[in-house]
Amino acid sequence: MTDHTRELHLNLFGNWYGNHRAAWRHPGVDPRQLWDIDFNIRTAKTAERGLFDAVFFADGPNLGPVQPSGGQTKPEPITLLGVLAAVTTHLGLASTVSTTYSEPYNTARQIASLDLLTCGRAGWNAVTGSNAATAANFGPSAHPEHALRYERSEEFIQIVKALWESWEPDAVIADQETGVFLDPGKVHRVPFQGKHFQIDAVFNVPRSPQGRPLIFHAGDSDFGRSQGARHADAIFTAQPTIEAAREFYRDFKRRVSEAGRDPGHAHVLPGYLAVVGSTEAEAQATFDELNQLIDIEGAIEEVARGDGLDVSGVDLDKPIPDSLWEHSIATSTFRSRVEALRTKAVEARLTARQVIEWDIAAHGHYVFVGTPEQVADDIELWFTTGAADGFNYKAPTFPDGLEIFVDHVVPLLQAKGIYRKEYTETTLRGHYGLPTPR
Repeated sequence: MTDHTRELHLNLFGNWYGNHRAAWRHPGVDPRQLWDIDFNIRTAKTAERGLFDAVFFADGPNLGPVQPSGGQTKPEPITLLGVLAAVTTHLGLASTVSTTYSEPYNTARQIASLDLLTCGRAGWNAVTGSNAATAANFGPSAHPEHALRYERSEEFIQIVKALWESWEPDAVIADQETGVFLDPGKVHRVPFQGKHFQIDAVFNVPRSPQGRPLIFHAGDSDFGRSQGARHADAIFTAQPTIEAAREFYRDFKRRVSEAGRDPGHAHVLPGYLAVVGSTEAEAQATFDELNQLIDIEGAIEEVARGDGLDVSGVDLDKPIPDSLWEHSIATSTFRSRVEALRTKAVEARLTARQVIEWDIAAHGHYVFVGTPEQVADDIELWFTTGAADGFNYKAPTFPDGLEIFVDHVVPLLQAKGIYRKEYTETTLRGHYGLPTPR
């Protein structure tokens, strides 16, 4: 390893069908495996065998589009992580909990409980949630607009952090002889008066062995980047090209520094979907097979709804017109993602159909197709040239995609000297090489 202070970080992005849009249709995938406890355990153990920092479950309190090719269900992630906690010893356990459709105290308690029960292996992905359809699940109020969601989220994160840090490390005495269980002077109230929350709370979970659970963040907007720079131990991002990833990396690290934090204490983790084959042709054939399973009409609707790129009236076998790109960039909630996708489409001369397939394959994240050696070289390039501190690895299908990566790519990363050969820490914060918060 050229820089002995840096080590590649890998989270497993937990979508147990696979992270390709059509994974659930692949003949090697059981579409009911998400609800199989033995399958979940096997997959977590494979990730731990691969020495991953953590398994991470993205989540939202909604079903998604109720249509023939959509509406795939999945377990509530905190419940699932509680199961996986019992069968792993080092693997970090992280999940999204929405700051728009949850409450700070309950969220802090859930994640802190998981953290304490696993001796410091828990993390929380704090996101606002962009799916407007979620609002109807919680009442008559409309989905808050973008700026208001981040305003609420800022207060939410501040409260959760304050609750986690409200117990001093030695507050619990638990002396059976004297009958003293805790020192009341070391358990502090958390008063907060904001626009969205007014509380005067006393937290009921002791301090974590890792100081506090890790905070992840996922936001490519200006609001999201700045909030992540203030609070996140690591930020998740979707960058379809290495050039876009480098630009994001530089911008985010600058924001971390401007927020008065050490840029080395806020990792950048793009999503990375690798389709691996023993030969490049074999890998490409696997990717093509998956793409052929995509419901193109459903995919067009999803990209229009999610990214704001609507190609429904476009000839799918021709490039997307500049005017449509410009309209989408001007109106999309995920402007930076659409800009990067446009760059990719222009450079690779993609047709509208190929743009949709590429975007939907990994939900806007980077896709690499090749041999284990090519994948390892590409990961090293991102890691060593200012594009990433690590990745959310997105297996195209489960279980095969993960097992191939662990058995054939991980050893090559270890041989390059950029990835651990054994766990040397017991907490998630330790895996990331981050200091314990005061």
